Parts: sequence; structure tokens; C-alpha cells
Amino acid sequence: MRVTIDRNLCGAWGPACEECFATFARHDFAPDRPCITGMWDDGLPDFTVVIHSGVYVGTLKITKENRDAIIAEGWRKFSTLPPEAFDIVPPHAEYIRTMGARS
Repeated sequence: MRVTIDRNLCGAWGPACEECFATFARHDFAPDRPCITGMWDDGLPDFTVVIHSGVYVGTLKITKENRDAIIAEGWRKFSTLPPEAFDIVPPHAEYIRTMGARS
């Protein structure tokens, strides 16, 4: 499964985002969060999460082996995003109108 998350649409600070993501992962990845901009079955057993945060794009690979740790410890330390990617501001209206369209 492949999921795309755009943190720029939410603006939640890091710990709140991690708790929200943990709930998402605990409930079998039901796409009920406003930051989820895409979800599709790529035929692979693991989840690949592509995360847009500020100007950065990172990935998070979720397997049976690391799923519980990601839920308990938070996804940030398992992702490829640099620490400065978590300093985002609440979304600007123009960004929301374009749904984060990138040129």
C-alpha cells in the first residue's frame, strides 16, 4: 500500500501529528485524515508513506516488524525527513485552495 500525506494541509505540531498518525495506523490505515492526499494499493505487503512537510519530502516504510514501534514511539524518527522538516506553519489559504499542487 502507498499513502501520501501532506503535513502542510494541517499545520499540527510534531507530537500531535505523531499521535494522529498512530491512530491512523492502529485503525488499519483508514484514510480519514485531511492530510492524506492519496492512497493506493501497489501490490506490496508493506506500507510506503510519502510525507510532504514544509519544503521537504520524505518516506516512511512500515512493515509488520516496525509497525508497533512506529505507533508507540512516533513516526518521525523512522522517516527520512530532516529535523527542520517539522518546523511548519499552519497552512496558508492559497495552499489549501490548490491542495498543495506543486509546479
